[in-house]
Amino acid sequence: MEINPIFLFVAIFGIALLFNIPLSKLKIPPIIGYIVTGVVVTNIIPLDHHYLEIVAEVGIVLLMFLIGLEFSIEKLKLMKREVFLFGTLEMSIVGLVLGGVFTLLFSLPFKIAVLVGGGLALSSTAIVLKLLNENREVGKPYGRVVVGILLFQDIAVIPLLIAISIIANKDQHLLPMVLRTAGAFIVLGLFTYFYGRYLAPLIIKAATKTKSDEIFIVSILVVVLIAASVAHLLNLSYTLGAFLGGMVLSETQYKYQIEANLIPFRDLLLGIFFVSVGLNIDLKFALSHLWAILGLTVGVMVLKIVAIYFILKLFKTPTRVSIKSAFALSQIGEFAFVIFTLLLQSHLIPSYLAMELIVAAVISMILTPFIVTNLYKIADLFEKKELKGEVYQFQPAEVSNHIIIIGYEEIGEWVAHKLTEQAIPYVAVDRQIENVERGIERGDNVVFGNGADPHLLRELSVETARAVIVTTLHQEHTQLILENVTRLNPNVEVIALANSQLEEELYRSMKKVAVINPSRLIARRLIETILQILNSPKSQKG
Repeated sequence: MEINPIFLFVAIFGIALLFNIPLSKLKIPPIIGYIVTGVVVTNIIPLDHHYLEIVAEVGIVLLMFLIGLEFSIEKLKLMKREVFLFGTLEMSIVGLVLGGVFTLLFSLPFKIAVLVGGGLALSSTAIVLKLLNENREVGKPYGRVVVGILLFQDIAVIPLLIAISIIANKDQHLLPMVLRTAGAFIVLGLFTYFYGRYLAPLIIKAATKTKSDEIFIVSILVVVLIAASVAHLLNLSYTLGAFLGGMVLSETQYKYQIEANLIPFRDLLLGIFFVSVGLNIDLKFALSHLWAILGLTVGVMVLKIVAIYFILKLFKTPTRVSIKSAFALSQIGEFAFVIFTLLLQSHLIPSYLAMELIVAAVISMILTPFIVTNLYKIADLFEKKELKGEVYQFQPAEVSNHIIIIGYEEIGEWVAHKLTEQAIPYVAVDRQIENVERGIERGDNVVFGNGADPHLLRELSVETARAVIVTTLHQEHTQLILENVTRLNPNVEVIALANSQLEEELYRSMKKVAVINPSRLIARRLIETILQILNSPKSQKG
């Protein structure tokens, strides 16, 4: 039976609401509700597989774009040990060990079993980072380790996908395929460089000049979809193109506003992906193979915990940090679904095993929120003593104790110049791209964005700022800025400009807001100057 696509999405999000509203009262993340929604929908509505592929493809592409957008070369430089050393060891050891196990238990060829092990070695970037951010744990030492390994895993997905493609095309000679793949990567790399350096900024710059948020968001999506489509034309994955598209945008001065605009949609986009995960689960199959699936789930999670713990301890990582990192990364990640699906489509693993692996991954992800929420209690079971290092805040790409200047016109530019002279850390934001470009040319720390956007204020670390200076002279805009700033950080000192006495009184009614009326200051200065002239000996003599 043909299902109307609109009806399908209404059913998906309607059922998601029914699950997520009560689950939120139990402090269970919406991701779990989305997965359960997918399971329910696929088992009560007869669906054409075509719809499943569309939902999954769109969800995965958008997820990879968001990962690429948050990917930072600077972050890699600061976390080389966590990313490249710990990440490489985790993927290699877990992948090889599980590869050996699957060769013995399921009689898979070792190279296929290693690919399965590589998929199982992946952890859930979406779930873990979301939970760590909500719990403000990303800045802790174990959070640094977790983020580093997750970053490497996101990169490792690409060679895993290439390896599957090479093995699946066994009728072709290996060398020509490797050369074609390498050539495609080179072409995509060159395209991404020139595209990111010239064309993409041109598209976004033209959109910013319209001063329309809708057009700005559309320009972002166009840039991403172009990158994804070019990758597909080169016989590479849409997801790789989306990832590079995100990286392209992360290197521009528009990065903060892009993130701010997409944050409201981020959970929804991830929700689409996780619904697609649930859609691929046959409930009857899961129940009939329940014990095998539970054994697989527990076995993989225990092995990952043990492997990650000993990898970290080998390099003298504190015990509690090692324990919390290992448990936080114990689940099977979202991109394992991509690996298992491709292996199944290429007839490299039997269908029953692929389904068991997918269901095991889902169960491990459902368990993750409960594990991450209780990490400190879990660590207490092994070592009671809490280290001072556990409260250390690591902020690789953030600033604190800084000044935020909202509005980089003549006054904002002058303030930025004076703060630079005094070596006081600051960041200025302006929604006029011409002002931003002028500030960058001057060497000032200016980013593009709407200073009234609470998501952008969070990106600028308003919670840890010393003060906020608002130089805009538009009453409604200034009032919205002040409301959002004082709501996000009630203790921050705020200085705002006002055009009239009414505005002064309105702004002063807010806590910790100092108000300056430029017109009154100018009038006062004019009077002082006139009085000095009138009282001067020369004037009196005349």
